[in-house]
Amino acid sequence: MTNTPAKATMSTAPLNTMALVGFILSLCGAATGITAIPGIVLSHIGLSQIKRTGESGHGFAVAGLVVGYCLVGLSVLGIIVIVVLAVLFPLLFVNALASTRHSVS
Repeated sequence: MTNTPAKATMSTAPLNTMALVGFILSLCGAATGITAIPGIVLSHIGLSQIKRTGESGHGFAVAGLVVGYCLVGLSVLGIIVIVVLAVLFPLLFVNALASTRHSVS
């Protein structure tokens, strides 16, 4: 009798495609600025499918959500800063012009 080791079989759940695509789109959103929102949507869909089917890819879905929401938050913050500066700079410029004018008596 020969002692042959038993083959170790490891069954892994298939990777959820929505979670992976959501993660990729969220990462591409850093370069394009457009694909972060579809990445968020697909990551949410991937998470719900993973809960229902037991597939793998939970980490990809969560990472896609984190990256996507961070990019959207930074974009909104950037727009707010641009709007505030667009309003304040003309006001400061007009105020500076008004204070440098001297009245001649």
